[in-house]
Amino acid sequence: MSEKKAEKRNLDHEVWKLIKEYNLKDQKILIAFSGGVDSTALVRVLSKIHKPELLGLCYYHHGEDSNREYRKEAQVFTEKFAKKWGLTYFHLKSSELAKSEAQYRDLRYAALSRLMEEQGFTCLATGHHQDDLLETRLMRLIRGTGGQGLHAMYIYKAPLFRPFLETSKKELKKYLREEKIRAFEDPSNASLDPLRNWIRQDWLKALDKKSAGASGVFARSLETIARDLESSVWGELLSQNEDYKTQGLSRAFYLTLSPIEQRRMLAQYLFSLGKKDFTQSHLEEVQKRLDNSKKVITFKVAGFHWEINAEQIKVQS
Repeated sequence: MSEKKAEKRNLDHEVWKLIKEYNLKDQKILIAFSGGVDSTALVRVLSKIHKPELLGLCYYHHGEDSNREYRKEAQVFTEKFAKKWGLTYFHLKSSELAKSEAQYRDLRYAALSRLMEEQGFTCLATGHHQDDLLETRLMRLIRGTGGQGLHAMYIYKAPLFRPFLETSKKELKKYLREEKIRAFEDPSNASLDPLRNWIRQDWLKALDKKSAGASGVFARSLETIARDLESSVWGELLSQNEDYKTQGLSRAFYLTLSPIEQRRMLAQYLFSLGKKDFTQSHLEEVQKRLDNSKKVITFKVAGFHWEINAEQIKVQS
C-alpha cells in the first residue's frame, strides 16, 4: 500500500473512531456545507464512513449583500456536489443581513437548528478544524475572557459534532488533493473579523516562519492547558449551583468567592449559556454592579440583560 493511500484512509479512520466513540453510528447527521475546504472534506469523509440515508447537506445563504455573486455560485457548487455523491441537499437563505461574524454565526445556527427539528436530524456536523480552534482561543485570550475561553469548542457536545478539531487546514487541503476534489472557498472569510484575520494571515504565519510547525505545537499546548483547567476546581464552581441555567447563579455563593473566583464564575456561567462575545472588562463591570447593596438590580453589560435579586444572578435568555 502506498504512503499516500495510507494517509488518506487515516483521516477517514480517525473520524470513524469518533463516530463510534460518541455513539453517532445510527444518528441522522446534518452537515453545514459551505463548499469550502473544511466542509467539503467533512462531506467526503462522512459520505464514505456513514450511511448515506442518514446524511443531509445544507448550504446556508447569508443574504443579498456585496458577496451575493459568490453565494449564488456556492449554492450551485454545493447542490451539484450533493447530487454527485447521492446525498440529500437543503438550501436555506437569510432574510436579514448580518453586521458581524457573531451575527452571521447566530443566524446560521438558528436556521440549521430549525431545519434539524423539521427533518429529524439529531446531530449537526461542522468542518471546524485545529486552526479555527487556535484562532478562537487566541482571540478570547487577547480580549481577556480568562481561562474559560480556552475551552472554546468540543469535538462532540450534542448536537454539535466537530471531528476535525485535531486536524489542521493544511491536512484537509492535502486530503482533498488526494481525493481529487475541488473546494469552493468563500472570499469573505478574509474580512469578517479583522483580529481573526490578523492572527490567521500575519501572526501565525510569522510564527511558523520563525519556527516551522510552531503553530501546531502551540495549538496542542493550549489544548492541554484547557483540559487541565476543565478538570480543576474552576470547572467545579457551577456544579455547586443547581439549576443555574434556568434559575441563575446563587448570589450568596457568589459573595463567598474572591474577586478572581467571581470573574471566573461569571465567565463560566456566560459560556455555559452559549454567550461568548464578552471581555474581562465586561466581567469587571458586572462585578462593580454586584457590589451594589440594593437587593434588586437590572442592567445591561456586553449586550446581555442582567437581573439580580436577593437570591439570584441571572442573564435573560
